[in-house]
This record gives sequence, structure tokens and C-alpha cells, in this order.
Amino acid sequence: MIRRLPQIAFALLSLATIGAFFIVQHLKTTAPVFWVIPSPIPADLNPVAGRTCTSSPTRAHPAGVRLNYRQTSLTFSVTRADTVGVYIVSAENPSGNTVATLSPGTPMQAAPGAGQDSKTFRWNGRLADGQPAPDGTYYFRIVLEHQDHSVNLSQRPIQVITTPPQVRILRVQLLGSPAARGGTNGATTPSTSTGPATTATTSTGPAGGGAAAAGPAVISSPQGRVRITFTPGNYRRVWIDIYRTDVSGGPELVDTLPVDRAPVTRLGRHSTTWDGQIHGAPAPPGTYLVGITAQDMACNRTSWPTLPLRPGSTAHAGVTVRYLSVIPPLVPTASGARARVAVDSGQAPVTWRPRAAGSRRVIARGRGPAGRSTLAVRLPRHRPGLYALAVRAGNQTATVPLVADRTGVAGAHARVLIVLPTLTWLGDSPVDDSGDGVPQTLAAHDPVALSRPLVDGPPPGFTGDATLLDYLTARHFSFQLTTDVALAEGVGPSLAHRGGVVLPEGEEYLPAGLEPILRGFVAGGGRALTIGTRMFRGLTHITGFPADPRATAPRATVADPFGARRGPVTPTGGAVITALTDGLGLFNGAGTFAGVTEIQSIRAPAPPTGSTSSSPASAAEIGPGATAIVGFPEGKGTVIEVALAGFASSLADNPDAQGLIANAWQLLSR
Repeated sequence: MIRRLPQIAFALLSLATIGAFFIVQHLKTTAPVFWVIPSPIPADLNPVAGRTCTSSPTRAHPAGVRLNYRQTSLTFSVTRADTVGVYIVSAENPSGNTVATLSPGTPMQAAPGAGQDSKTFRWNGRLADGQPAPDGTYYFRIVLEHQDHSVNLSQRPIQVITTPPQVRILRVQLLGSPAARGGTNGATTPSTSTGPATTATTSTGPAGGGAAAAGPAVISSPQGRVRITFTPGNYRRVWIDIYRTDVSGGPELVDTLPVDRAPVTRLGRHSTTWDGQIHGAPAPPGTYLVGITAQDMACNRTSWPTLPLRPGSTAHAGVTVRYLSVIPPLVPTASGARARVAVDSGQAPVTWRPRAAGSRRVIARGRGPAGRSTLAVRLPRHRPGLYALAVRAGNQTATVPLVADRTGVAGAHARVLIVLPTLTWLGDSPVDDSGDGVPQTLAAHDPVALSRPLVDGPPPGFTGDATLLDYLTARHFSFQLTTDVALAEGVGPSLAHRGGVVLPEGEEYLPAGLEPILRGFVAGGGRALTIGTRMFRGLTHITGFPADPRATAPRATVADPFGARRGPVTPTGGAVITALTDGLGLFNGAGTFAGVTEIQSIRAPAPPTGSTSSSPASAAEIGPGATAIVGFPEGKGTVIEVALAGFASSLADNPDAQGLIANAWQLLSR
């Protein structure tokens, strides 16, 4: 028997071969069910919120066809007459029950060729009970009743997609930066290179001295480009949206860039580039946010970020376009010494010209190299004051303030210290520190880096402060100068041996460390004068001084350092401010204050229990509850607060303002 096994196996193999031959011949002669295997159009749908939009090219249709993505249709013709049933089955159980019936039986005639005598069957993406089909893969099932034959079009699947694509910008990096070349941080470190490919930001800005921290990509020349990385996905279309966020009413969509092909990075993410152009021209200097809009295969569309922007809603998607950055010092420079000013000019060399604030006369000229550098600007000897430094690089200009204090015996013996508001000047400069594409400012209640470019300078209040200093200098009033940051940090001139302190316009945000200094100075017998509206809106703590100075988000104050409470800023409607009481002699020769457009009401603190003094000792108002000028005792000292808009600027030609300053100065300089 064992000897006959090979013969038996050979016989069985021969029979199988003959049977297979006849089966193949039968299949070759059997007519196909369809002339062409039908394809669903569209192959992806959203039965809940489908839209009508332009199709992408497929084997079923060309691009540019307007399709309704709330439903799909199947059009076909059969090669033999039959009654045709059309159903939907789930890919998870293709041999199981149907989930929707499109036709229980439709008579169809045999078509002589492809595309003839065809019928169309539509599915609205809903199950037999009318509920939307769950997201997933489905097939058309075609049943030929007379032939007792069914076909699942598994090679032509349908995708139900009701969830919009989850897309967002993951990172924006300057091309050529260490991060873009494979580093782990989104920011770059300071560089001495002058080329745009290595220009990026740090926590201290260009030419700063602090450690690098995450920040925006900074385009510093028209040739700068950034790489944009976004989440992976099976997208039909992708657009990069460029928003400008440092404009009134922003963010403002300024350009949309279609992405035809998005290369895949090593981490499996998509990326594209932006050349820093807006409608074919170099983007204007400003703060930009890179957004994205994507459309999936079912025409579901989503955009990121969600507008209006919410705190913390953005990733590292900021781009700063700044062809010239100038960072002034936070503390005063001794007159006759050199002020150190950090500059980044991209690929253009710089020229610089300082002048006394309020004057057109240039007092010096200088040049600097392209790229990052530190300018050493010598200030005039024995001439303390406020200076404006104009820097030019190509067709870009920037103007920043420089403060010169008085040196020698004259500075030490000056009885009045004027404190200029560099914290507010720089803290309200709209600069994106974090790289989230939105400017951080103290006015927006953000923490900010203080070594930052001064954008859109000179800052608000600069002109009024310059006018005040010019007026005092012209009348030979002796004073010393410093800044609020310097005084709070114990750098430069102090309040020791002074009779008075002046806080001029612009002191909206006060360093927290300065508040007890001012309060203690007045309580010990000193005199204080504040000038301007919107003063002392918040306190902020300064950290990291001097290497990497930062200010925390400001905390709103109930009262100013001297206990006075300020109300809202209101228009005067043309009414004049008149004196009510004048125990301090502030209004001798001052008369009435006309021409003031806005005031801020001030309520002096109540006198201590048992005190015989009145509060306020001097006051002027335009009506009940609208006291705009007050003078009151505080401890052993005196406080004078003038909350008239534009008061300092009016000193040039307003006799009432001049009289008030002269009277106040007599008190301050005792």
C-alpha cells in the first residue's frame, strides 16, 4: 500500500489541475456584474454638519466639483437585467446585518456599455433608525436577487467623519536657528552673527545679557524665513493664517497662505515655511501670530487658534517682525558718561543721534555695525535731563529715552529728586516675550521682561516729562534725576537728604519695592508731588535685576502710596478748575485752571483720629466730588497730587500751571 501512495497523490493532483482549468474557463466566460466598479461620491461624509465645498481630484471625478458632503451617492449600471438591492454595511462586520437600506429592490435593465442605463443611490449617512452613523468605515452592499449574488464594495469604502480635524501650530522657528536645526528649545541664544538666519530673540532681547528663554521667532530682515510645524493628519487642504496682534481691535487676519504639500518632519509632523511676506511685500514691523485652517476628507473645517484669544490658548506660534530693535537702559546714566544701548539692526548698519528731549538740536552723531551691537552714547557733561536717542538702520527708525542724572556736589545737594517712569515706559511697550504671538504688557496685566525694545516710541508721557524738565531747568530750579526702577533697586541717586520727590506723568505702574520707600520718606517729613492722570494703577515686583530684569503681573491698588484714592478719568466738558481751600498756599497767583480736557478725581485720606489738621489742606475742583488737585498732610510730611490731563505739557504757556509748580517747588525744596 505504501508503494502505491505516490501514484495516488499524482492522480489527485491531476484531477485538481483539470478542475481548476474548467473553473477558470467558466470565470473567463462569465459576464461581470458591473461595467465599471462604482465609486461613492464623495467617499467621505458628515451626516451631522456636512457642507458643500469643492472636491479634490479622485479616480471618480476631477477636482473643482461642488459636492454636498452631508451625503454620498453611488451610480452604476449592470451587465445583466436584475432586481438590485442597495444597502450599507459596517466595515467592522461586513458579513453581518445591514445598517441602512437604500433600496430593497430596484429593477435594472442590462446596460449595453459603461455609463448607460445607470441608476444613482444616495445615503445620507444615517442608520435605519434615523440616527447619524458613528464615525467609521462603511461599504455599499449590492444584492442581485435573480442571480442570488451580493457584492460588498470593500475596495471603495465610505468614511463617516463628524469630528473636525484636530489641528494646531506646534512650533514656529526661525530658519537657521539652533532649534530649527534640531535643538530642543524654541528660542535661540544670543549671537554675534549679522545674518538674518541666526537672528532670534531671548528673554532679554537682542544683545541682552540674560539666559536665553523661549520666545518668538524674530524676523530682522526682509530675507528672514520661519519654519512652521503643525499637527499631522489626513488633510484635504491646509491654509496658514497670519494674524497681526499688536493692532487696535486685533487680532487681525492679514494674510492666508495655502499649503500645497506639507513635508513630514522626523517626528512625523507636517511643516511648511513662511517667508515673512504679506501679500508679496515684507511684513511691517509688529507682532504676529501664526494660525492654521485645515479641511479633512469630509470637508469638515477647523481653525486654530480660537478667536477671540484666551490667556494660555496659544502655543509657541509667535513671530515678531522687527527690522530695528533698540533697548534703552532702565537706570540713569551719569551726565558726561556713556549710556549703553542694545541694538539689533538685522543686516543694516546703524547711525544714531541724541538730542535733548523737546529740542531739535543734535548734540552728537555716531555709527554702529549691522546686526547686534551695543552703542556707547556719551551724554553731555553737567547737563542732567531727559534725552531722545534716534537710531536709524536703512529705512527703519526708533527713538528711545535716555536719563542723565546730575553728578558731583550739585547732584548730592539737590533738594528735589524727580523719578521718571521707565517701568511703565518699557512695561507697556507691546513686545511678545513668551512667543505666544500676543504682546505682553503691564496694561494687559501680564508679566513682562523689562530689557525689551521700545516699540512705537517715544512712550506716552515722554513729551510732558520733557516739558517739565525744560521748564525747571530754564528757571534754574535745582533737581536730581533717577528712574523708578533704579530707586526701587537702590541704584543711583536716592531720597537721602532730599526735601521733596516728584513723580511726573506716566507713573502708571509702580515697583512694589518703591512703595514703602515713598511712604516712609513722606511719613518722615518729606514732601511729594505727583502729576498726571492714571497714576499708580498697579504694583509689580521686579525680579532678576540687573542681569534679566522682569516685572510680575501688576496687582491693582486701592490707594496710592500716600493713601489717596483715585476715581475714574472723566472729561471736564470745558468747565474750569477752581480752588476751594488753600492751606498750603498752592494757588497763590494760580487763579483758575482753564483749558483742561480731562481730570481724575482724587480723595485725600482722612486725618488720623485726634489730629487737628484738615484733609485736604488745599483742594481745587470743577464740581462736587470732582476734586482734581489736592494737598494734604501725611505723617510729618506733605503730599500734593495734580490729576489734570496734560498739565506738564501746559507749563510752556499756561500761567496757572506755572504758578502752581512754583508754589509747590517752594514746599518741595525746603
